[in-house]
Amino acid sequence: MEPVVAGAGAVYCNLSRCAVSALLQVTEKQPHGQKLFAIFYKLHCCCCASVCYFCQQIKILMKQFIPLVAVLFFFSCSNDPEKVVDPGTVPASTGIAAPVNIQASLIAEYPHDTGAFTEGLFIKDGKLYEGTGEQTKSFIQISDIKTGKVEKKYPITDPAIFGEGINILNGKLYQLTYQNHKAFVYDVKDLSKPVKTFDWATEGWGMTNNGTDLIISDGSKQGNLYFVNPEDFKVKKVMQVVDNLGPVDSINELEYIDGFIYANVWGSTYLVKIDASNGHVVGRIETATALSSFYSTYPIRELDNVLNGIAYDSSSKKVYITGKRWPKLFEIRLN
Repeated sequence: MEPVVAGAGAVYCNLSRCAVSALLQVTEKQPHGQKLFAIFYKLHCCCCASVCYFCQQIKILMKQFIPLVAVLFFFSCSNDPEKVVDPGTVPASTGIAAPVNIQASLIAEYPHDTGAFTEGLFIKDGKLYEGTGEQTKSFIQISDIKTGKVEKKYPITDPAIFGEGINILNGKLYQLTYQNHKAFVYDVKDLSKPVKTFDWATEGWGMTNNGTDLIISDGSKQGNLYFVNPEDFKVKKVMQVVDNLGPVDSINELEYIDGFIYANVWGSTYLVKIDASNGHVVGRIETATALSSFYSTYPIRELDNVLNGIAYDSSSKKVYITGKRWPKLFEIRLN
């Protein structure tokens, strides 16, 4: 981008800020609109509390041309109206070693319920427990891994609830919600209704456990992971996920395996391997190669039916991954 003078920069800022305000008002009423806005907002560091004529006009346009708005964010400004952010700027090094590339090999593939907007996966006693999202469509289900047959399904009756990550610890199944600020606790033997509900301050995304604490992600740009007491849902500590370039944004579904946390990065085709003792990303697993045949034939819609879901069978030492509404569940080996 060519440098601009202060006056022109200020005008540019005002336009982009108005676009953010308008986008929020439009997308919050659209399917997946809140998550869509969250991603656009993270690409832009400005916000706007006022509404102007430009807002009203762009709101009309964005209903049909929302993808074009993303371009405006990529070329928008910092909080200082006299500065323009160079999109080619590389963050300063954190002093942490760059994550190593970890190869994933495809071992087997199994049928998966395409009605499941997957937010959380867990394996218990050889069965696949799955928590799904979307308002009016969220549910928890138990399936046979190899056949994909859904054996039990428990819809969430409150239409306002957007279900998120799940995890099982000490005979209880825990379920997060996206922006409802609630966490539900079920007796794992009866998932028909929660036995307890906790308040949760941030968004709920992914969840795993280290045998003692629940570990929760909220998708924040800070890359926070929350270590939570499962008995009262009080936060014991917050750990930031960081790689050699800084905090890792959009940490989503989680799985704890032998002292490391494996995480989906929402909207991407890769997983990250996180040292659970300090939050440092030590490895990156790109699934595009192992799943190349699937990706070449199954259309992935950006910010929709993306990779999400990691499950580890501690008995067989097998790792499974899937995505939102994917027709396949994949067994992979991490080399």
